[in-house]
Amino acid sequence: MSTNIIENTSNKITDAHRVIDELFTKYANNPYMLERTYNYICQQLPNQLEVLDRTHELRISRIEELTVEQHAFITEFIAKNQYFYVPATELFYHYDGKHYRLYNEDDILHQILTLITKDKQLMCWKQRTKVYIMKRIKENILLKSVPESYTIQNVLSVLHPTIFSTRTEAKYFLTIIGDNIFKKNSHLIHFLHANSKHFIRELNAMCQGFLGTNLFQTIKHKYHEHSYQHSRILKINDIIKNEAIWRPLLMTWSLDILCVACHYSMRFNCSDDFLLHTNDEPLCQSVFYLNRNDPSNIVDHFIADYLQKNQRQPTRATRSLQNEESSHNFSSNTDEIDSKNITGQITWKNMQYLWKYFLESKNLPAILFQQALKTIFTQKLSEYYKPEIDSFVGIFSKHLPAIQKFISFWEETITIQEDDIEHDFEIDELSILFKLWCENQGETVSSFNHSQLLNLIDYFYPNIEIDQDKYIYKIHCSLWDKQLDVQTVMESLLENGERLSLYDAYRFYCQNCPRAKQTLIVSKSYFEKCVYSRFSDYIS
Repeated sequence: MSTNIIENTSNKITDAHRVIDELFTKYANNPYMLERTYNYICQQLPNQLEVLDRTHELRISRIEELTVEQHAFITEFIAKNQYFYVPATELFYHYDGKHYRLYNEDDILHQILTLITKDKQLMCWKQRTKVYIMKRIKENILLKSVPESYTIQNVLSVLHPTIFSTRTEAKYFLTIIGDNIFKKNSHLIHFLHANSKHFIRELNAMCQGFLGTNLFQTIKHKYHEHSYQHSRILKINDIIKNEAIWRPLLMTWSLDILCVACHYSMRFNCSDDFLLHTNDEPLCQSVFYLNRNDPSNIVDHFIADYLQKNQRQPTRATRSLQNEESSHNFSSNTDEIDSKNITGQITWKNMQYLWKYFLESKNLPAILFQQALKTIFTQKLSEYYKPEIDSFVGIFSKHLPAIQKFISFWEETITIQEDDIEHDFEIDELSILFKLWCENQGETVSSFNHSQLLNLIDYFYPNIEIDQDKYIYKIHCSLWDKQLDVQTVMESLLENGERLSLYDAYRFYCQNCPRAKQTLIVSKSYFEKCVYSRFSDYIS
């Protein structure tokens, strides 16, 4: 025993002796009380102390048993039920090994109390055990959870190939999201195409609801004089424009996506470090393109890829391309020459359009303001630039003949019908008409994909009304009077005066359309609009 304990015990014995002496002194003249005091001290007190000692030992033993039982119960409960908590939102979540789900606190309490009741041994510690389990659950922070491989692979399959072209791009995106949730490397700028703005906004809204934080601090869609050194580029598929594709994915898997994003951020430390772990060099080159270049270098890349310089005025230009090199670039057949497509100069407006396509091919935002861009171009191509005509003379591009060909098609065949809301064309229909026009002109057919046609029209004809990246309103094409085609077929169909269903009428139109061989058949929705406006009395 320590000296303090021995001294303390000695003091208590001395005090006890003093109290007994005082009692006997007090009742020295009272024989009754003297006898009662003597009997209590010598006969009752030892028995009472013995009972107290046994009761205390039993209580200690019971507490130890309950403690062991409680610990085993809590350990088993936590192991079998992966509950997590987010302090910022005060929300609870459950993970079943495959998916994360928002969980009601009352349901967790009900499960705990039900199990304690079934166990019976912890009934006397029911409330204490419940409180301790809830405390343990609140220490399990959702952002630090480690998802199983199934969850990770499922999230990657959600993002790839629908939203991202490769799994590595999907992983990089997740790491960026995780970094933003944890507020890491806030000095970086991650550029995503403007088409993804609504997708990111929706994912951020879900992140705020689930985690109480934002995920787009470093994500930008437009360039505003950001540092090239801190800029990163990530390509995202064009399908991101289609909300009907990605919204169901977010509604179902957004919480899994956020949890896997946090896991990747912790696992790889940050998005830049993730790229150090990957062998995807093309991705690294794309991501760090701005980081590894300056405006002057980037313009040099454009000039090398998109322009050809002549020492003398060119007399022939390359024929426009037959097939695409990529979704953003035009290909060309340089073995064939079309004397009709002579181009020895490029206007500044056309140069800007080529620059726009170059940026698209690199997944870059508009990284230079117009005046700064023009200054760099005129300095690098000073011997070719003629300010009086705002053009570069003695330079041509293999991509321009195809563009100029489409502009000629538009100028010759398209007229604006401001007051006629019934006239509209789909982008795919214009593509077919452009092909027919090229054939009628004896020109080599230039192929444009859907996105290229949209960009051409939007850039050169900004006042044209385009809806859903598909419909162009209030225009008329001299190569195809869609309303007249429908009217001619319907008049032929209704010669006997019988009422027809709209379905049968459209089938008849498709079979008897005079332009069917040219694949010029109006869509069912356009057909319905025309029929209801002119032949509604004959349709049942």
